Amino acid sequence: MMVAEGIKRFYSEPDAIITLAGFYNGCSLYTMLLFGLIVYAVIAAYLFSREHSEKTLKTILTIPVSKTSFIISKFIMLFIWILALMIVTWFGTLIFAALYGAIFRLGEFSIAVAIEYLGKMLIGGALMFLTISPFAFLATWTKGVVVPIIAAATIAMVNVALTNEALGALFPWTATFLFVDGRMAQTGYPYPLSIGLIALVSILGFLASVVYFKREDVK
Repeated sequence: MMVAEGIKRFYSEPDAIITLAGFYNGCSLYTMLLFGLIVYAVIAAYLFSREHSEKTLKTILTIPVSKTSFIISKFIMLFIWILALMIVTWFGTLIFAALYGAIFRLGEFSIAVAIEYLGKMLIGGALMFLTISPFAFLATWTKGVVVPIIAAATIAMVNVALTNEALGALFPWTATFLFVDGRMAQTGYPYPLSIGLIALVSILGFLASVVYFKREDVK
């Protein structure tokens, strides 16, 4: 999408300068507010509902491992998946930006910039992991993927509406992007408040998932 947007801008605005940083900014926007959110919610829904849909939960729990350890291992796997996909996204953006620069005009291509954005995207991935826990609970509760995906799509639409609004700092899923993009100060809300809201959503989702799973009767 970033390449397509760059090509369109190249022909519609010939004097416009497109940079590697611009590619990464656009990539972070789409990943953290739209497509990445939905993809990670789908992964969470699959991880936390697959034993129910495949009717294998009773068999798995015969292994001498507690329910708490079992569900924590799923959160760890979700965290690994999110960071891995963020790295793949970072690397893919670097490759496509290089290809774009070889054919069209790229104002600046710097490995230092790429490394800087790798750090930003890893931090963004960690923050996104914190806000994905409610979808894990929805998958555990409903034992399916439909409800978490609908919830993720709804939140993505809210993200779009709040991206350029100060209230975005109070909406955890938008606040993650504003924090990584360095735009939190512009909202007028303090950093601790936004981080606290992100942490609250994460803790509630995590605790709800663990408590519900521990109390659930295995059928």
